[in-house]
Amino acid sequence: MSEEFKRIIVSRTDNIGDVVLSLPVFASLKKCFPTTETVALVSDYTADVVRSSSHVDNVITWNYDESILSAYKKLKKNPADAIVILFPRFKIAAASFLARLPIRIGIAYRWYSFLFNRKVREHRKHSVKSEAEYNLTLVEALGCESKVLEIRLNVDKSASDSVDAFLDQNCLTKFIMVHPGSGGSAFEWGAENFREVVKDITDAIGENIVVTGTASERSLCTKISEGIGNAVNAAGRFSLLEFIALASRADLFISNSTGPLHLAASVGTPVIGIYPNKKPMTPVRWSPLTDKKIILTPNDGSDNLSLITTRDVLQAIRKLIPAIAK
Repeated sequence: MSEEFKRIIVSRTDNIGDVVLSLPVFASLKKCFPTTETVALVSDYTADVVRSSSHVDNVITWNYDESILSAYKKLKKNPADAIVILFPRFKIAAASFLARLPIRIGIAYRWYSFLFNRKVREHRKHSVKSEAEYNLTLVEALGCESKVLEIRLNVDKSASDSVDAFLDQNCLTKFIMVHPGSGGSAFEWGAENFREVVKDITDAIGENIVVTGTASERSLCTKISEGIGNAVNAAGRFSLLEFIALASRADLFISNSTGPLHLAASVGTPVIGIYPNKKPMTPVRWSPLTDKKIILTPNDGSDNLSLITTRDVLQAIRKLIPAIAK
């Protein structure tokens, strides 16, 4: 590689799952350029995700409701040799152009792509490979051809202590996490199905359940856990770092196709994901990067998640972790 870089900024300012699937970019950059400082440009909401990665050296936060001027000032304060814009944002593209970052990498098919001086010609709409692989295509424009398709997040010590206190308080040593919501970012299996599978797990397997969600999903989690003795409703209970720590303790994680599924996979926990077949949402593109997973989709090729039964989930549990499903 002929180019040398002191600092490279990688921008991914959307949601948790998207940010998790951007982490192989940082690992690959570190493999290609070991002495280069890698900087993540992300939203406040996802900042703790990238801070949990050993391959991210620094973090800049910028939210979509902020201005181009705000982004410009932050880029000028943190001058870099290159910026890789994984998720297209006009404001970030414009700010990086105005800040005169020497190398500006982005996809070639936006109206503002003239702001990039290294353009990647690849459409993602066909969803023929993982989002992580699409992300890695952009760093090839830096001459980095190493592709590290692995994700491993570190668990924060303070968050781990807080989670240990919660587990002790609820007498939980072994448990399965069930995360029924999606924040509107994915098709959902539905409260009735999740409640039925929680009951089946506690009855047939005898495992404890921790139902998780945001504070706004508390009523959803109540519908699923209420009246089931082995189920604990923990909606709104944890910070993002604590959620990562809790997922690292779980025997298994079950959810729709959503960011928390990727977080659980990134700490080595086996996962079961419930996905539609719809092209932009297909598991081919959005499946977690782990070997310890089973992804369930409607068997008729549709997006009708009601075709996935609780029996399908129980069978997946028995395949994935037979030791606890006897």
